[in-house]
Amino acid sequence: MPLEQRTYAGTIDPVSLAQTLVTSFSTHLTRAQWLRGERGSTVVQIQTLRQEPTDPSTAITVYITPRPEGGVTIAMDEQAWLNVIADLARSGILTLLRPLTLLYEADNIARNVSRLQLRQQVWEAIEIYCQQAGSLPAAGKVREVVVCPYCGRSNPIGELECQGCKAPLGAYQPVRCARCGYLNEAGAKRCARCGIPF
Repeated sequence: MPLEQRTYAGTIDPVSLAQTLVTSFSTHLTRAQWLRGERGSTVVQIQTLRQEPTDPSTAITVYITPRPEGGVTIAMDEQAWLNVIADLARSGILTLLRPLTLLYEADNIARNVSRLQLRQQVWEAIEIYCQQAGSLPAAGKVREVVVCPYCGRSNPIGELECQGCKAPLGAYQPVRCARCGYLNEAGAKRCARCGIPF
């Protein structure tokens, strides 16, 4: 899967975020470790643990890089996801050929589905940390007012027309995500927090 990257504004300590991810993903299903990089950056690797010898091993690497103007850029990369998909396909074929094998393969299928959800779980942990630090995705940061493009007056979010010149403001209103409730910039095509398209 390609490298995915998000930028967060505000005061975020890369070391503290890395340690939080390690604590969150050091479980009986995953192992996590972090390293300090150059210029204040950190790298976190989260690896799934094999429960059985035939389980595929997968890993996520999270790169946390401070930005000169403040905030951080977080990039995530995955390795070995084809093995998970291949293992799921093998389980499906065995179940079709011999339906009773579903009883034996159910545990294997559940572990593989969990592995496929790991990327989203890591992003959710990052979002929670950044929210608690008072930061939001930089691309989705919106003002608490809507500025009229015609007269320059500040209006509360939700006003359909300017309180000064009565110009329409509908096209300039932020877009609220139906899934997570985040306010995105006007005209956004997808949520800057959870990524769903509008």
